[in-house]
Amino acid sequence: MKAVRFHSPGGPEVLSYEDAPNPSLGPGEALVKVKACGVNRIDIWTRSGRYAAPLPHILGADVAGEVASVYPGVTEVRKGDPVIVYPVLYDGTCHFCQNKQFNRCVRVGLLGTASDGGYAEFIRAPAADLVNIGELDFKTAASLPVNFGTTWNGLASRAGVGPGDIVLVWAPGSGVGYAAIEISKFLGARVIATSSSDEKLQFAKTLGADFAINYKEEDLVERVSVLTEGLGVSAAFDQIGGETWGKSLACLRKGGRMISFGLTSGATAEIDVGRVYRNELGILGSFGCLKEDLVQVLSLASKGILKPRIFREMPLQSAREAHEILQSRKVQGKILLIP
Repeated sequence: MKAVRFHSPGGPEVLSYEDAPNPSLGPGEALVKVKACGVNRIDIWTRSGRYAAPLPHILGADVAGEVASVYPGVTEVRKGDPVIVYPVLYDGTCHFCQNKQFNRCVRVGLLGTASDGGYAEFIRAPAADLVNIGELDFKTAASLPVNFGTTWNGLASRAGVGPGDIVLVWAPGSGVGYAAIEISKFLGARVIATSSSDEKLQFAKTLGADFAINYKEEDLVERVSVLTEGLGVSAAFDQIGGETWGKSLACLRKGGRMISFGLTSGATAEIDVGRVYRNELGILGSFGCLKEDLVQVLSLASKGILKPRIFREMPLQSAREAHEILQSRKVQGKILLIP
């Protein structure tokens, strides 16, 4: 089959469109013909060596496609089924897996990082991890797992965001950023979007953000205080990491919670511990999603309630260019690779 692989870590230039061995199936597995695969920032980190991956390696955690074949005895899916792949890797035996908390597995990993992903014509996956997408198109489906699944897990499953809440969303032009706006609004919350780009803030407003703050031009904490009548936000959705943790916590009202699930700006942060305990703040980590989260966002997307924004569709052999575009930080929505 054709695939995009890299044989050693490096910049976008290490990505090579080449022949790769066809996946061979084992018990309980299915072969999926990839119809669309999303490009995510974790692909860049894995390619650059920030996360270790077996080499040569195929990236790609957001995979939608059609079941091409199944191993004898598989009953969960059939040839021809349209599916997306649950992107969390788990061993199925640990305490957390036994309780269906697969994203807490003691040996948890992510498709496209710990194992080969969807930058290829075909991918093998456990049949139990394939979710039928029904009538939903493959491109929309491939925009859901990492962005909307992760965001639903953080905002709905972990933080319990609902009516009356005000959610601070960083980087609204990113995949998880715009997903956070859509999901927060669906859950009944108001949204404050913050970015250093007026263009991305305008994009956030078109998605339903109630307020937009350019943190380069205004003091974010002061402006949030004004907009919330001195209370602060009830939740802060922070995928940036080290550089923004302090401000996210400073923007929270008493009893507020910060959802942390990324470290774009680094893994180390200085925080005011006193503020955390005095104000009874919650710091909630969110990794990947539960299968139930993925089923939920798939259902909402099928009804047209959640609407992934596709920024660019590119042929698989243009993966190198796709990475360059994503690194430019000028993306508003999802980049998809089409084999």
